[in-house]
Amino acid sequence: MRTTGIPGLGALGVTFGNIVAMDSPSSRPPGSFHWGSVMRHELSHVYTLSMTNFHVPRWFTEGVAVHEESAERPDWGDRLTPDIVIAIRDKQLLPVAELDRGFTHPKNMGQVLISYFEAGQICDFIAKQWGEAKLTEMTHAFAGTATTPDVVRQTLGIASEELDKRFLKDLESRNKAVVDNLAQWKKRAVELHELASKGQHADVIARGPAVRDLYPEFVESGSVYETIAASYTAIHNDAGAREELSRYWHAGGRSPAALKQLADLLTAAKQETEAARVLEALLYIAPLDAEVHQKLGSLYLAAKQGAPAAREFQALLAGKPVDEASAHFQLAQAYRVEGRAAQAREELLAALEIAPGFRPAQKMLLETEGVPAR
Repeated sequence: MRTTGIPGLGALGVTFGNIVAMDSPSSRPPGSFHWGSVMRHELSHVYTLSMTNFHVPRWFTEGVAVHEESAERPDWGDRLTPDIVIAIRDKQLLPVAELDRGFTHPKNMGQVLISYFEAGQICDFIAKQWGEAKLTEMTHAFAGTATTPDVVRQTLGIASEELDKRFLKDLESRNKAVVDNLAQWKKRAVELHELASKGQHADVIARGPAVRDLYPEFVESGSVYETIAASYTAIHNDAGAREELSRYWHAGGRSPAALKQLADLLTAAKQETEAARVLEALLYIAPLDAEVHQKLGSLYLAAKQGAPAAREFQALLAGKPVDEASAHFQLAQAYRVEGRAAQAREELLAALEIAPGFRPAQKMLLETEGVPAR
């Protein structure tokens, strides 16, 4: 069994052989987790566990799973948190030969999360330096009783100590700026939040970008991106808010409220295609959010894209919306765009059964039946 959960806190997903069990998104606050990443992570375990007859070390199965989260979609996967930055700065990462200890016998709960990050980064490094095929080769090598040092030497042709040396050099060089700037970023971010709380929005907008760029990877709650965007919003500068929230999204930000605001701003600016991209990404973060399905379905409907619009209104109906009649009507509109007249008629009848006086549905039904509307 392998899980993406933290011992004692409950698992997001669990893999039993070739079976994956996951928490429902309804069990967690929207925005807490990326459900697409969780599913990809757990499916990765199915392969590594099956291919090795469960002999794979914990660090490698978790590392491959973390690597796979963002292998195809860079905006998926975990982000560089302050705790991880501190671990890099203070040389707290474990040698690869001992990395299992970070999962099975951690000194504290934080070390588990850091070990997930380190394992994923090691697999990223191996894929970058030796190619993705080496990860598959290592997986097969772990099917026997070989140890991590044995597998590293067999597949990569170097000692595990040499892998540690090369990996750390690469990791530290890529993150040097953030590590060096962490203390200054913390201090200046606090000052920026204080300016925002006092309503000094011009100062926030003027000083914010320099603070943000000290640690651009930080997109957790209370990020500088959100602070700057809120100040733009407060002075009714929609273009500024849109640009800042766009930066936030491309940096990996996942706040449902922030991304919905971005989608609204993009729609208002006639950038409907980009707004739809934002909402599509948000579905992996808040898949049960009726507002997201409604807005995305409406964007697709306006663009005459019947199939994706129908998908969204079907999802909306599955969640039992407050205005169920309107949802049936919108689904009928999507079916009509697709040329599915019979399905459109069924949805119109469903809408009128709920709200017999629903004039738009009456009118469309008459048109569907070939009867001139009065």
